[in-house]
Amino acid sequence: MKRLWSLILFSLLLGQLYGQKDAPGWLDPYQRQSRYPAESYLTGLSSELVGKKQSLADIYGQLNQLSRNQIIESIKVDVKAETEMNISIVNTEATQMLDQTSISSSEAELVGLKFENYYNKKKKLAFSFSYVSVQELVDYNLDIMRVGTSEIDQNINRATEALNAARKDIVIELLYKSQVKLNEINEAAIVLLALSQESRIDFQKIREMRLAVAELTDQALTSGKLKIAELASYISYQLQLQLGEDPVNLCDGAVHYVDSKKESDFSIELKTKSLNLLGELGAAQLAESECRLTYTGTFSESNDVATVTANLVDAGGTALAGISVKIPMDVLQLGEVSFLPKNFEYIKSLSSIKLMNATSAYVIKKVDLFDYPIEIAVNYDDELLGDIPLKFTIKRDEKVEFETSILSDKYGKASLMLNTDQLPRSGDFVLSTAIDVVALLDVSPTLDFYQKVMLDHPPYILENKIQIIAPTVYVQSTELSLGEQRTIPILSPSIKKELAGLDYQFVNNKEEADYSVEIEAATREGQRNNIAFFSYLDATVSMKDLKTGKEIYKYSVSNVKGGGSDFNRADAKAYEKAKKMIANDLSYKLEFGG
Repeated sequence: MKRLWSLILFSLLLGQLYGQKDAPGWLDPYQRQSRYPAESYLTGLSSELVGKKQSLADIYGQLNQLSRNQIIESIKVDVKAETEMNISIVNTEATQMLDQTSISSSEAELVGLKFENYYNKKKKLAFSFSYVSVQELVDYNLDIMRVGTSEIDQNINRATEALNAARKDIVIELLYKSQVKLNEINEAAIVLLALSQESRIDFQKIREMRLAVAELTDQALTSGKLKIAELASYISYQLQLQLGEDPVNLCDGAVHYVDSKKESDFSIELKTKSLNLLGELGAAQLAESECRLTYTGTFSESNDVATVTANLVDAGGTALAGISVKIPMDVLQLGEVSFLPKNFEYIKSLSSIKLMNATSAYVIKKVDLFDYPIEIAVNYDDELLGDIPLKFTIKRDEKVEFETSILSDKYGKASLMLNTDQLPRSGDFVLSTAIDVVALLDVSPTLDFYQKVMLDHPPYILENKIQIIAPTVYVQSTELSLGEQRTIPILSPSIKKELAGLDYQFVNNKEEADYSVEIEAATREGQRNNIAFFSYLDATVSMKDLKTGKEIYKYSVSNVKGGGSDFNRADAKAYEKAKKMIANDLSYKLEFGG
């Protein structure tokens, strides 16, 4: 009801405007219908209120586009009506073959379209009236179909000859040109369908041409030999068909193996040639920044068939154009180019690649860790493999103490340097070494692809036992109390306790020790009064690396005061104070290097 009242008011308004002396006849609906009957013309009418600061020329430009779009929309509506209602006349299966969305308001070709504009100063209203002859449209679009059909027939014949001559570059270019013409025929057929000219559309011929193009495309991609450049051309042409006429800024992305981040020589060459052709076709302007679209894709191989996809994606990751193609591996002509990314050729051999070293068990003194690197050789069919990442895992009682990944060198060997950061305490360990498949293939361990590789081709695991022996210390202590050797030492047990906590063991023979500790301490009498006695302690503790002769620790205290009811008690207090001071300093500096 609201729409009806709006139409009535609009008609009344047009009637009033038509009463103006200079008003064109098309403002009057009766005159418009009489002069431009629906069976002979398609028409559009739009209006806009003009503001004070608005340009009338700009308004007319907008109104011309709006009135033109009305004609386009009427074509779309008529196409839908013909398809849905005239089932007895129109072959529904054939019309469904047409891409009825291919005509857009901005791209449709309305040959002979004319515009007339009018401005009512009193009402400040601008009008645009557009009209096009139905007969002109029919003739124009029939001509498109006639010329296009002829060109496609010629292209198909030439493409067949080129295919027989193994010139697939020519085949692919001719098929692309045929697809362009098929799109033009499709658009022309839609317009003719809207103009009730379905009887003049040869749907059977369109179907035959589409089928011929599809069959030749299949032969080009699945038989004989196909060069990388030819595949790149096919991909570029298919992407071009999906882009508009205006070139877009296009940046170089990655064409990586499915489920991996790695490219290969094949994918890089394919992408480069495809990008260059898109630039030559005028579909894209290659750029390094401010990209409207980015060229990305994937490739894979399964059951001797290669699958390649290419997409042009916007900043949000939405693909505005894309193509996926399958090619038998025996058809794809690679030459010296590797199809798989680096190291992927090892996937099926993972279980057969052996890891070897000189011994199965190591006994290493902790102080000698740097001198005993564990060297692993990567061997496959008696050949040592370089650039293979190995994962080293050190466990104690099934708990992981340390993990790292190291590449084998050009001689096929990887060396693990052990240190106290990896193994802070002595004991028995198990070292497991295996090919680091995550690093080898550059994949996520959570992907199904990785899980399948590990299930189908579990890598060889080498295990070694490692016994790390704690460093040994010989302790020599002189602790004097008021000039006499203490019967019960105080500093040496405390220092031994701290060293034991830092993973040192003690020996009674200096010749068997890795380190020696010397303690020299003495107390002397101080003041006395009726209430208390005081003693003062001086002490030095030093630790030496017996292998190098280097002193690695030294600490001295002096005048450490102790008080008690007699000198013996004062002496003991001084030793207790010094014990805490030395223990704290020793523990911190040996553990943290402070």
